[in-house]
Amino acid sequence: MNLWALFIPILYYLLPQGHSYLILGTFCCAFAVFDFLRLHVNGVKEAFIVFFGSFMRRHELTHLNGATYLLMGCMITALLYHKEVVIAACTFIIVGDTFAAILGQNIKSPHIFKRKTIMGSVGFFGGCCLAGLVFYYFTRFMPVQTIVLGALAATILEALPLPLDDNFYVPIATGLVMSFL
Repeated sequence: MNLWALFIPILYYLLPQGHSYLILGTFCCAFAVFDFLRLHVNGVKEAFIVFFGSFMRRHELTHLNGATYLLMGCMITALLYHKEVVIAACTFIIVGDTFAAILGQNIKSPHIFKRKTIMGSVGFFGGCCLAGLVFYYFTRFMPVQTIVLGALAATILEALPLPLDDNFYVPIATGLVMSFL
C-alpha cells in the first residue's frame, strides 16, 4: 500500500518548488540506494525480508520494489509538469493503487488482461476521483472535469499490461494526459 507516499503531493502543495524537488530527490535517491543494497548485499537483504517481507510482492524480492518505482515516477512527474498536474497525478497513483489493491484482492471479479481485475480498476478510479475531489474542495486547483478525466486516464494506464512497474509510468503518463486537458 502506497498511502505513506501521500507526503509527496502534500509536500508539493505546501512548499516552494525548489524545496519540494530537494526533499523528493533526496527520498528518491535514498530509496534507490537502499533498494540497490537490499538486492546486492546479503545482510541488508536478509534484514529487509525479516522486517518488510510480508509487505512485498514476490517479484520485489529480486527486483526494485514498488516504493522505489513510485518515488522515481513522482520525481520525473515533478520535473516535467506544472504543480497542479503533479499533485493530481501523484495522488492518483498513490490513492488509486491502494483502493485497487483493497477491492481487487478482496472482491472476486473477472480479470482484465493478466493480473488486473474489474473491481481493482473500479477501486482505482473511485480512489482517484475521491482524492481528486478532496483536493478540489480544499484548493480549487483544477476543474472537476479535468480531475475526472485524469482519474480515468490513470485507471486505464494502470490496467494496461505494460512491462514496466505501474508505480513508475502511471504518474508520468497521467501528467502528460492532464497537461492537454
